[in-house]
Amino acid sequence: MKFLSYDSEQKQESETEIRNVELETIHLFVQTWVPDFLFRSLRDPRFPYHLFQWEEIIRFSFWAPDTWQCYGAFTGTRLDGLLCLGIGEDKLKVEYLATAPWNYSDVGKMRGIGSGLIYFTVINSIDRHHQGELWLDATPDSEGFYKKIGMIATGNVNDSGLKEYAMSKNEANSFLEKFKKHVTK
Repeated sequence: MKFLSYDSEQKQESETEIRNVELETIHLFVQTWVPDFLFRSLRDPRFPYHLFQWEEIIRFSFWAPDTWQCYGAFTGTRLDGLLCLGIGEDKLKVEYLATAPWNYSDVGKMRGIGSGLIYFTVINSIDRHHQGELWLDATPDSEGFYKKIGMIATGNVNDSGLKEYAMSKNEANSFLEKFKKHVTK
């Protein structure tokens, strides 16, 4: 799937493509995201970005191909987002979703990456006969984004203290309608 993201530094739209993650993505992640995260967090210790253990997550998806699938959002050759889906029988679970550190906050470089990954997930849910429904456990700093796109807190909290959010069929259809103008393929 391809969609238009917005480069806030260049002040122009860019095409971003979501595709399956290969093992080389681990190296791309290590070469780009980790140094950027370290640079930003050293300059400003209040930088609240959560750097997940993506290498372990992606490797797990290769070990469990029937239950997990991982995807990357690439703008050109740059990796701007990562997504891992847990494939369940009744609905789709977003196991991990993250945009790159340089996209983080209200003034991030690439706008629309997270929404593109959610759009891709809703389409994936529909393709798997889950009617667009999905759920995830949100970090505290991402809850505002999930509320903004129409997800609802279920009241459940996981062992790590993360709140569960869900998107119903109606919310999914509403989100698809709003975002489809950005989809190019």
